[in-house]
Amino acid sequence: MGFVDKHYGWRWSEEDPIFKNNNFIHKVLGYDEPKDQSFATEKFKELFYPGDFDLLQKSWKEYNDGTDHSFEISYRFRHKDGSWRWIKESGLANEFNSSNNPIVGIGTIQEVTDKKKKTTQLKSILKNVSIIILRLRQDSNTNIKVEYISKEALQHWNIPCETLLQDENYMRNLAHKDDLGKIRSSLGHSFAKMEFFECQWRVVSQEDKIIWCQGVGTPILDKDGSRFIDVVITDITKEKIYTEQLKESENKYYNLFQHSPQPSWVYDLEGLAFLNVNTAAVERYGYSKKEFLSMTLADIRPKSELRVLEKQVNITRKDYQNLFHGYFKHCNKKGDIILVHLYSSPIIYNGKKCRQVIAVDISEKMKYLEFIENQNKSLKKIGWMQSHELRAPLVRLMGLINLLNDHESLCKEEMKYINTEIINSANEMDIMTKNIAKIINDTQLKEKENDLQIIANR
Repeated sequence: MGFVDKHYGWRWSEEDPIFKNNNFIHKVLGYDEPKDQSFATEKFKELFYPGDFDLLQKSWKEYNDGTDHSFEISYRFRHKDGSWRWIKESGLANEFNSSNNPIVGIGTIQEVTDKKKKTTQLKSILKNVSIIILRLRQDSNTNIKVEYISKEALQHWNIPCETLLQDENYMRNLAHKDDLGKIRSSLGHSFAKMEFFECQWRVVSQEDKIIWCQGVGTPILDKDGSRFIDVVITDITKEKIYTEQLKESENKYYNLFQHSPQPSWVYDLEGLAFLNVNTAAVERYGYSKKEFLSMTLADIRPKSELRVLEKQVNITRKDYQNLFHGYFKHCNKKGDIILVHLYSSPIIYNGKKCRQVIAVDISEKMKYLEFIENQNKSLKKIGWMQSHELRAPLVRLMGLINLLNDHESLCKEEMKYINTEIINSANEMDIMTKNIAKIINDTQLKEKENDLQIIANR
């Protein structure tokens, strides 16, 4: 008996048919045999996991009867603490009687609980990942044949492994016809250069369903001079669909962004650098896209607005998800001031937290509002003049005319005074009327100038 790396030895013979390694029983299973009554013969079977004792007996009988001269089995055994431990026993007959039945055997016994757990986990992972192993061998004539394929192929492609191994045109069963040339070219290059093989292709299932696969492997030079590759194939259909959907989504966003009639850009929230701008921004601000991408937000703000910019940026940095809009002053390449209504929202761009901005130019709108305000002021002034300044001489004139109706009672001096006042009131009304006409003409002129300016800016 011996112990090396948790392997315990045992020896069996006809004279001593019960083999027990006391070291193993005590150190690994926790029992103090033979003192421990739990290990007594009548209770021994109860220490096995249900069904495992029968399997052990069957294997041992085949070994003892001489039908199988090697002995190997794994079973579960109850530890003294109540937990189940996986045990592996391996043995080999080394002496036989005249009937070729073993009379002496030697072997090892070890605990493999951790190894079993890892194997189970690995099988679970491989089951979920759906890995297929394909060995391709190239002979001296550069012909490539399938030497081995794992059984998972049957599940994925519904093609028996034997068919692939025997069919010289195996490739047509492994790939879409439009991808055959690509695979052959990649394999030929990999074998010729002894370089890493990597390729993606489509497989058509029996139900005409497209399955996307990715194969990778490294060519190896065998002892006989031939070359082979163990290709690890994984199903990447879900990833491919997701990538295509993501690409389609990105294209839609790109088109919406680039073809938007309003200037828009994406900027880095930390350095405030422009990362992308659309066509409308290039046209409205006068900078080329290349120039924009070398600038920051501060470059399109008047110096008087830089503190406002810094304040708003600090607020946004503290609350990245913040959606806001506001009115700001920008300047174009010529130095002209542009009044804009900004809309800002968070966006992940090239893996970084950034902001997307839409800038609506309201310069013309503000000019119209200013014009309307001035026009309203003019109308108010005209209304005041009509109701106060113009009405005073008009009322005075009407009173003087009423006095003339009784001219027979008026003396010469009074008539002269009345005539003078009538003339003065008329002149005053004339001046008032001319002033009102001037205000109206000035308003109309400003309206025409405003229209011409808007046309010139287009």
